[in-house]
Amino acid sequence: MRGLLVKDLRLMMGQKKFLLLLLFMTVVLNFNDNITFVVYYLTFVCSFFVISSIAYDENDNGYPFLFCLPIDRSVYVREKYVFEVLLNIVSWLAGFFICFLFQAVRNNLNPFRENIMTMLLILPVVLIFDSVVLPFQFKFGNEKGRIVLLCCFIIAFATGYGLDQALNLSHGIANLIQYHPNLFGLALGTVTVLTTAVSYVVSVAVMKRKEF
Repeated sequence: MRGLLVKDLRLMMGQKKFLLLLLFMTVVLNFNDNITFVVYYLTFVCSFFVISSIAYDENDNGYPFLFCLPIDRSVYVREKYVFEVLLNIVSWLAGFFICFLFQAVRNNLNPFRENIMTMLLILPVVLIFDSVVLPFQFKFGNEKGRIVLLCCFIIAFATGYGLDQALNLSHGIANLIQYHPNLFGLALGTVTVLTTAVSYVVSVAVMKRKEF
C-alpha cells in the first residue's frame, strides 16, 4: 500500500501549477470576512485529488496493469481511503493555519476564535461527502462518474442548505452545539466513522465484482 500512496502523491505533486493556483486562491480568499469558507474551500478542492487519482488509474487500461502487481483489490481500495483521510486532514490543517496566520498579521483574531467550532465541523463533513462519492466513482468509472459527481454536488449543497436552515430553526440542536460541543463532536465523529466504514465495505465489494 505504501507504493500506491507514493504513486498518488507523485501524481498530485505533478500538478504544481494547479497547486500554486489553489494556494494563491486560498490567500486571496483570506481578504474576505468569511474565513470559514477559506478552510472549506481548500479542504473540499483538495479532496478531489483522490477522485482524479482513480481516474488516472482507470485510463489506458491502468487497472489490469496495477493488479498484475503484488496488490489485490481490497488493498487498492484501502489505499484510496487512507489517501483521502490524509489529504483531507493535511489540507484542513493548512487552511486552518493559513487563516490563523493571516488574521494574526492583521491583528484581528476575534473572527478566527468565533469561527473555530464551525471550522472544526468542516473536516467531518468533507469526509462524509467523500465517503458518499467514492463508491460511485469505483462503480461507474471516470465518464459516468462525472454525472454521478454532479448529482452528489447538488445533493451536498441541498443537504448543507437544509442543515443550515434546520440549525437556525432548531433551538435544541443549536443549544447542543453551544453548550455540549463535546457530545455533538462525539456524535458527528461517530457518524463520520460509520459512514466511512460502510463506504469502504461497499467500495471493496464493487471493485471485487468489477471486470476489466
